[in-house]
Amino acid sequence: MHDFCFTIPYGLVLVGGGVFGYIKKGSTASLAGGVGIGLVLLLAGYLSLDAFKKRKNSYLALILETVVRVSAMILVLDWNKVGV
Repeated sequence: MHDFCFTIPYGLVLVGGGVFGYIKKGSTASLAGGVGIGLVLLLAGYLSLDAFKKRKNSYLALILETVVRVSAMILVLDWNKVGV
């Protein structure tokens, strides 16, 4: 299975979650975080899909996906230290 099979739907879920959080609670942090990261993942998924169609690799998509994953792991580890 290719990475864009997960990246594009997950990006859409994050964008939807950010918009939903903003509508429901008025949270601009939810809007910025969800939509921002979601759009980065959608861009990475699109780049990866486009490269797949050309039978090439997209190193920019790989870098974007890796940065998002590492930053998410750092946030989770920081939250575990605080006890949230």
